[in-house]
Amino acid sequence: MIKLKTVLVLALLTIATSVSADELNIDTIDLHAAIAADLAEGMEMMQQNLNEDINTMLIATEQATDTTANVTHSE
Repeated sequence: MIKLKTVLVLALLTIATSVSADELNIDTIDLHAAIAADLAEGMEMMQQNLNEDINTMLIATEQATDTTANVTHSE
């Protein structure tokens, strides 16, 4: 009697595991798509921020060079 119950429990666990595995694949695909979309958006934002920072640095460098040149000319 115990062996029959054990076999039934194992059969139910096997079925439950296979159903969970199928659901996990669907969730993984959705998760992958969401991560890919977030990654693309994040990379675009990082590129924009990097461009803004580089432009700011270049402007500051040009202004510092102009200031130095003006000081050199005034001496």
